[in-house]
Order: sequence, then structure tokens, then C-alpha cells
Amino acid sequence: MTEQTVKLAAIGLTDEAQELLAIAVASGLYTIAAAGDERAERAQGCARRYECPAYTDYRQLIVQTKADLLLFGAPVHRVGEFIKLGIQEHFHILQMCPPALNFEQLAVFYRMANKERVRFFTTAWRRFEESFGFVRRFVDEAKDEGNSWHLVSAVCHVPIGELESERRWLYDPQTAGGGVLLQSCYDMIDQLVLCFGMPQKVYALMISQAPDRQQRMSLTEDTAVVTMQFTETLIGQLCASRTLGPARRHVRVHGKLKHLTTAGEEVVIYNNSGILLRQENYPDDERPSKRRMLENIAWGLLGKEGHVLWPEHGFDLNAMAVIEAAYLSARTGMAEEPSRILNLAEKTTAVL
Repeated sequence: MTEQTVKLAAIGLTDEAQELLAIAVASGLYTIAAAGDERAERAQGCARRYECPAYTDYRQLIVQTKADLLLFGAPVHRVGEFIKLGIQEHFHILQMCPPALNFEQLAVFYRMANKERVRFFTTAWRRFEESFGFVRRFVDEAKDEGNSWHLVSAVCHVPIGELESERRWLYDPQTAGGGVLLQSCYDMIDQLVLCFGMPQKVYALMISQAPDRQQRMSLTEDTAVVTMQFTETLIGQLCASRTLGPARRHVRVHGKLKHLTTAGEEVVIYNNSGILLRQENYPDDERPSKRRMLENIAWGLLGKEGHVLWPEHGFDLNAMAVIEAAYLSARTGMAEEPSRILNLAEKTTAVL
């Protein structure tokens, strides 16, 4: 790739996808090559904005467009086959989170991408939050100061109320792949793995608030508790719900000498006597985080000197293996090993 900008085509112009397009163009690293959506008026409006062709037929967009990167804004159950076609046509892929319905599907995407020598990215922009960057550095530095970590407590409550008709697919395991754990906690699990590594074992319990047993068997989970053993001296617990409120997202890390809590825009550190040691605030960081994510991708594709793609290509298989282990544990009633799922897949995640 010799151009100074990445040519980006979009399929599925959700509000989040359109926001990413605007951020991408504003960064100066991208130009929009095509806009595709099943709703003609949305595709045409986006095409006018960026002076590019509009498509309602995704297959035609992929076949006819000359671009470097395909952004898929639609849910993966609607565009999975188009992702495969895009890879076969030698596009790099940028898929919204979660990137697949299950571990097996994501492994197929990566296997195809490696074969065609393209990259498969996800829009996991929370990796690039300044607050998360602080947490990662603090967790690593505290080890050198003699502060060992022994408990990670994470909460992800995302009350959504009654779903409108176009989002009812979230209740269906066949189309959603999973409920609150996959659809709402993917990025949080991704952050935990980036901070603390792959859990050795995962044990999970999941329920649905449906009124009768038959309904509960055919609906995705709306409440889940997942316990993870990272090492012999470090465990973690994630409590997730889309029925409990108010909305809440935080991670607390307990150590021998102090504990840290991050809730997105704020990070606070206390000693174990309850005295505040440090407080950091990162207001209005969502849009800048998305820009940093897109810059990381663009620099990797453009071959910017000295730039190393972060995290390495294929890392999303780790988070998806943890989620797969949790769903398997909920079915078997036993702790499951994410590493076993990775090993059985026999898929390479080497950087291209």
C-alpha cells in the first residue's frame, strides 16, 4: 500500500459506523471509497457527504469498489458472509464488537485473513482509553513496588428496557450468539485479558428473567456472573446484567497495599485504610479514543516507520476464547479452560 491515506468502504451505516467514518476522515488518514446500507436514503446521504458511490447491494459494493479496508457496521449475523467475501477479495476488515457470534466463527475469519494476507480488526476502542492506559501502566509498575494483586472485581450493568422491533434479534441465540456477556461485555473482557493475561480457568452462571422454563431455554442470557482464575494468587469476577440498573461499568483491582477503581472517565487509588492516594480524570475521552484506535489501524496499514500494531493481529481470539469458555461452563456446570479452546482451534494468530 503506497497511498498516504487508507481507502475505507463502509457496509451497514449504523450511527456508530457513521461516527467512525467522520472521525476517520477528520484524522486525515482515511478517504471514503464507498457507502453501503440496505436503507437507500441512508446510503445516499452518506455518499453525498463523502462524495463516493452508494450501494444497497453489499455484494456489488465489495466486487466493484477499490478500497483497502471494509468497515462493517451491521451486526455480524447479518454480514458474516460478506465479511468472508471481503477477505477473499483481499480487503482488510474492521468489524464492530463483538466481532463474531462465537469463537469458531472468529477463528474462521482469522484463518481466512491469514491465508489471504490481510488483517482482521475490531472496533475495540476502549483499549485506547487514557484511563485504561493508566490502569495498565499502574498494574505493571505496582508489581515492582511489591504490591501484588489478588482480586479483580468488574461490573457491567447495561439496562436497555424493552427492545424495539429491529433489535429483537438480541434475544435470539441463533442471531445474537449470546446475550449480555457477549453483546455488552466483550470490550471489558478484552481489557481484563490485556491487563492480566489469559485466565487459566473460567466458571460461569447465567440466567434469563423470562417467566417460564421453555422461554428461558430459547432466549439469550440477561444476567451473568463469571469467575476467572488468572494465576494461583489472582482471581477475578465479572457481574453483568441488562436488567439491573442504574447503568454501571467499573473495574476494581485489589492489592496487598492498595486498590484501584476505574469507571471509564475516572481512576481512583486508595490504600487499604481507605485514604485516597491518587485521582485521575479523563473527561470526554470516547471520541479521542476512537480516533486513536483508527490511527493505530491506519499507521499499521500504511506502514508508518517505527509503528507496531497494538495489540498484535489475532489478539481478539483471546477475549473470544474466554467468552466461549464462559458459555461452555454455564452449560456443563464445570470450570473451563480458555487455553484449551485456543489449542483445539489450531489457528495461527501470527502478525502478517
